[in-house]
Amino acid sequence: MITQIKIEQCDKPFCVIHTQVETDGIKAVAEKISRMDETGRSTMLSGWDGDYCIQVKQADIFRIYSLDKKVYLETEKETLLLKMRLYEFESLAQSCGWTEFIRISNTDIANFSKVTNLDMSLTGVVRVNFTNGKDAMVSRRYMNKIKNDVLNMTHRK
Repeated sequence: MITQIKIEQCDKPFCVIHTQVETDGIKAVAEKISRMDETGRSTMLSGWDGDYCIQVKQADIFRIYSLDKKVYLETEKETLLLKMRLYEFESLAQSCGWTEFIRISNTDIANFSKVTNLDMSLTGVVRVNFTNGKDAMVSRRYMNKIKNDVLNMTHRK
């Protein structure tokens, strides 16, 4: 297969495959490329719905949370079982450069690109409201991290 990189002005890198016939091999290459970001890293996670493994793009994930000793990933339409621990996902997100995923409690990691607002009306508690209408609570332990990393609220000295 001949490959060529062309430098030109565009918003995001994109790939075009020129071929006479669309074969299974070409489809497989296109599918692999579509799962990658600009660094060549995969942007997909495997979530489980019973016996079915469903590929989910990291950009479609609202939050990762733990419940009853299991870890779930939540998208707009469904909640899937994630076969990794929270700290493993946190490490994966950091190594892949997914900076929008931030731990908000011992049981929750939120995708801040899917957050509409932070509700601070409750005394001492912050509620994270997502674009899908659901919410999660920020624990006091992670409050300073959220204030510093997300809200850029640092105390003046």
